[in-house]
Amino acid sequence: MDEKEEDDDEEAWLQLRPVEPLPSQCCGSGCSPCVFDLYDRDLARWEAARASKDRSLLRGKEAPNFPSKLSPETFLAFRISAMDKLTQDTYRVRFALPGSSQLGLRPGQHLILRGIVDGLEIQRAYTPISPVNAEGYFEVLIKCYQTGLMSRYVESLKEGDTAFWRGPFGNFFYKPNQ
Repeated sequence: MDEKEEDDDEEAWLQLRPVEPLPSQCCGSGCSPCVFDLYDRDLARWEAARASKDRSLLRGKEAPNFPSKLSPETFLAFRISAMDKLTQDTYRVRFALPGSSQLGLRPGQHLILRGIVDGLEIQRAYTPISPVNAEGYFEVLIKCYQTGLMSRYVESLKEGDTAFWRGPFGNFFYKPNQ
């Protein structure tokens, strides 16, 4: 391989290198896997693939193609089916699930919402307020703050928009009377 081909190959590998998340992309809730855990895993996969010059190693396991099934590692799109302003700074947002599927969270678990404001990706944790057995939707209650980045994102949303969630997270499980 001549020097030009080596430079081209090096540049191609560098374009495939995972991008380290910004601190604002961590929701701070201690969820696992955190965006930094996912970056570390992808970086290790990239380094191993590069060392062995095997690009097929970059793929890893394929993400499931089930829009109603949540994934702690991958953000999935959910359409906003209703957005109700309950008070001056509080919204109840309903997200559609395919057919009559259920979210499948247990009480005590939460999801991570991803938003982009001024080109900055941000993530925050929210606990659904819809009944556990709700079919075809889930709801979250979101309080907005004047200086909050996620608040700006949420206030820009409207019915029909798509938002991206991952999860579930949380190891505390509610048990009645305990």
